[in-house]
Amino acid sequence: MSLRTLQRYQASGNAPRAVYLALWFESRWGMAALHTQAYNEAQHARAWVASLERECERLRGVIRAYENAQAQPAANAPAYHLV
Repeated sequence: MSLRTLQRYQASGNAPRAVYLALWFESRWGMAALHTQAYNEAQHARAWVASLERECERLRGVIRAYENAQAQPAANAPAYHLV
């Protein structure tokens, strides 16, 4: 963007919305907002991964329980395993 274009925007007191947004993101407030959003998204991702890890551990426990149940057959198991 040329200096003349910026001078014209300043003289008219009006600029396109894209210019306002670009300048806002270059300000310290815009940069702080971007950093805050990135931090919040990282925290959210970490929490999601932790919940998935807890769910995997719970499911591993269910699998262990089923495997232990297979090692100790029921008392009436021979009635169902007729050869």
